[in-house]
Amino acid sequence: MKHYAPLMLSLSLFTAPWQLLADQAAPTVVSQSAAFPDWLLQIEKLKNIKTNAMLQLALQHEAEFGRWPVDVQAKYLSELSMIYESLSRHKEQLSAAERGLALTQDAKTPTRVELLFSMGFALETQQEFAQADEYYKKGMALAQEINDEKLMIQGLLNLSAMRSEAVEDQEALKLLKEAYDRANKLGDKEILAQVNAQLGLLYTSLSDDGEGQKMLETSYKMFDELGWAKYKIATWYNLALTYSYQGKPEQALELFDKMLKAAMLEEDPVDMYFAYVGLATSSRKLKRLDAAVSYMEQAEAYLPHVEMNYYKADHHFEKALTYKALDQTNLAMQEVNLAEEILGNQKNMSEKFYSLNLQRLKAQLYAEAGDYEKAYKTFDQFFSNFAQLQDDKRDMQVQKMRLGFDAERQEAQNELLKKDLELKALRLQDAERNKRMQWVWTGLFATTTLVLFGLLLRRRNKAQQAV
Repeated sequence: MKHYAPLMLSLSLFTAPWQLLADQAAPTVVSQSAAFPDWLLQIEKLKNIKTNAMLQLALQHEAEFGRWPVDVQAKYLSELSMIYESLSRHKEQLSAAERGLALTQDAKTPTRVELLFSMGFALETQQEFAQADEYYKKGMALAQEINDEKLMIQGLLNLSAMRSEAVEDQEALKLLKEAYDRANKLGDKEILAQVNAQLGLLYTSLSDDGEGQKMLETSYKMFDELGWAKYKIATWYNLALTYSYQGKPEQALELFDKMLKAAMLEEDPVDMYFAYVGLATSSRKLKRLDAAVSYMEQAEAYLPHVEMNYYKADHHFEKALTYKALDQTNLAMQEVNLAEEILGNQKNMSEKFYSLNLQRLKAQLYAEAGDYEKAYKTFDQFFSNFAQLQDDKRDMQVQKMRLGFDAERQEAQNELLKKDLELKALRLQDAERNKRMQWVWTGLFATTTLVLFGLLLRRRNKAQQAV
């Protein structure tokens, strides 16, 4: 399950000793029909309802691991990896999935499918999308081979996430619609709730906020009926983001507050972090800047629990926006630089789209500081990078946008050149011209922001995580 959509999503993949053993292990055929102990069946049933309690139950039995049959070992590791996923402890999720896959190399069972999917998700959270896609495809192929309909639907959700990351939204939507039809036919509330949640996120990212909101609300109702607390919290988060996209920060603030209270009850530091960040962002949009600063400070206390570099970079981006609102340009620029440093070289589409947020903000900060030459160059590079990321279907949209503000952009450049010539020739400070330049840049950024900001903000959702 993808908990958080802003905001997908890079950690270095480490190779555990279990992977080395996997290469040498003899082929194993695991019988899924073998009886599992009652405590393991309890974990399977309640892991999404009492996640922390089931983790403790699993760890209580870990010392017995070596005495179990291979099929019980594999099932245990599969359940453990899924619990770690729900808790956003993805390093441990990856390690458990690796161990399970080493035990089930030639097995044709639902457990191996679950392990392949879990391994794929752990890699996805680390922005290792090519590897994640391979594990998802292997899991889907095996689910089809053993004819497990519920796992096949889960496979469609995973593959859709990969297409969405590659900015292949139509293909992602096609896969999700197939998943939706099959989930309705199957009549399984668990998988149907997840399909609705992911469809809601995709519709929202495609600017269909109304339909997206409806599907997220439907998924929330189903998760509530199932008693899946963490899924409910994640859905609150995504609904709050939808309200934010719709320009309803008050409603977003209310949902983030509910999310925080629920996260506190669950004692989940990652959920608490995202709730505080959401409260800070909503407060900033409502011009409650003191509250925004306070919430960001509280979020920072939980930041060490967040594993993904994407979110760590986003933390500094949000701080930069707050400092910008406070007219603290130097501090804002420092935060942008930190975000760029954490993000590093962008190798995936979601990272590349997200980096545009940093570049655009940097251009604005240069302009506010009066460094119009750097502002122009940064903005010019921003537009160039944005255009390069568009696929053929978006080229016409980009060209229309270009026609809409090219004249303003040229005016800004001409004014800059004039200003430079006057400074060199007359050695004068022309306060009135400075004022004109500021108004030109204000108009330019206002125009481009209206067109681009929605796209860029939604692309931040590609990073991680859809429910």
